[in-house]
Amino acid sequence: MNMHEPYKIHWDYFTKYYKHCDNIAFRGACYAFVYNETKPTHFQQPFEFEQCVYVGESAGYYYDKQNGHKGKPRSHVHKRMTRHHKPFTTGESCESSHTAIIEEYGYGDHVLNGTFTNLPMWLCLMIPRPDLPDTLVKEWVQLQERMQLFQYKSKWGHSTLGNMDAEPRKDTESYSTHRMNDMKQTSLEEYMAA
Repeated sequence: MNMHEPYKIHWDYFTKYYKHCDNIAFRGACYAFVYNETKPTHFQQPFEFEQCVYVGESAGYYYDKQNGHKGKPRSHVHKRMTRHHKPFTTGESCESSHTAIIEEYGYGDHVLNGTFTNLPMWLCLMIPRPDLPDTLVKEWVQLQERMQLFQYKSKWGHSTLGNMDAEPRKDTESYSTHRMNDMKQTSLEEYMAA
């Protein structure tokens, strides 16, 4: 098995994230949210589904002191899922990535579980190999995130709803764009004439 390939691709309902994040994803994971009628298989990757709505990454763990009492080690993946869970269930405290997804699919537990739509949101956790040194886990999950986004855009021709903020925001009609194009054309003509 190649060091770059995921050791495990784990799928479950997004609403069950708390069962997996501190276990199989304790060191870190590339994660994705996919709306699909059926649970994807352990060999399918998020980019294969056009209704993949977000790809992210998180690595490492910390000690979570709970309410001033004895705490426990928690993965940063768990913390990220908790931050995603509130907007998806309440529609509040949304970032731009959440807003785009909520505008398309709605919010609430009934949406996440596909109660009326039969289109639940699935959480994919792509896990690095156990023998990958801890010092490389962050880079590994970042690589997986970039590869998923690259493969998704290559396959579907656009970014996932929640990753649209990574799209270039260049205004093709702006003065600076026209001026830069003119300069490129002039430089090319000068180069060809030489």
